[in-house]
Amino acid sequence: MPRLRFSACAALLIFVSAARVRAQEPPQTPPPAPAPAQTAPAASQTSSTRTIQYGVRFGPSFTSLTSVQTFSPEDVPVAVEPTMNFGGFMTIGFGGPLTIQPELLFAAKGHRIRDKDAPPVNTASGQQEAPADRVILIRYLEFPLLARLSKQTNERTSLYLIFGPSFAFKRNAEIRQVADPGRHTDLEEQVKGGNMLLIFGGGLQHKRWMVDARLTRGLSNIAVEPDPAPVKTNAFSVLLGVRL
Repeated sequence: MPRLRFSACAALLIFVSAARVRAQEPPQTPPPAPAPAQTAPAASQTSSTRTIQYGVRFGPSFTSLTSVQTFSPEDVPVAVEPTMNFGGFMTIGFGGPLTIQPELLFAAKGHRIRDKDAPPVNTASGQQEAPADRVILIRYLEFPLLARLSKQTNERTSLYLIFGPSFAFKRNAEIRQVADPGRHTDLEEQVKGGNMLLIFGGGLQHKRWMVDARLTRGLSNIAVEPDPAPVKTNAFSVLLGVRL
């Protein structure tokens, strides 16, 4: 009996000692959570800065031909032919000063002429050369493909330069009377179906509005039979545009 009591006391003493040692051990802290992985930027945050805008434009053009005798041997050039251009444009920007500007224009090129033997006319200031009574007129559908280089002058205004080629496709060609446009002679067989041009100029844009002056130089001969000389088209145009 004394031995059993001694064993119970020894077991109790060992249990109390173990519990005290465990109570003195520092608590185990959980390991730190792993840092969140770096997520890839959303697709919307890496979207391109490209911008596309549309608009319409129109304005006068003062046109000429390098030779009129090729189409009308008995006539001489008298004056440039004023025409109207109208159509649309698109600008494709890439976040910098350079923009691509394709256009679609209904345009015409021509020259006013008269008979080389036409007598002079009497006016209040004396005799003068006979005025033009006919016009060589070639109508085109033109596709200018222009580069536009802009410089911002303030928040809403910029100046720009334009340059690039233009591809033209003939719609019709004729020699018509100045006084009576309904009287005309067909030139379809004498004029080629296409034309290649070079455009350069400059302009101003304010808010949605823009205006530019441009020179258009023909690069190719448009006469089917260039005798006595090749025929190229030239123009000076002032076009007003508005962004839609």
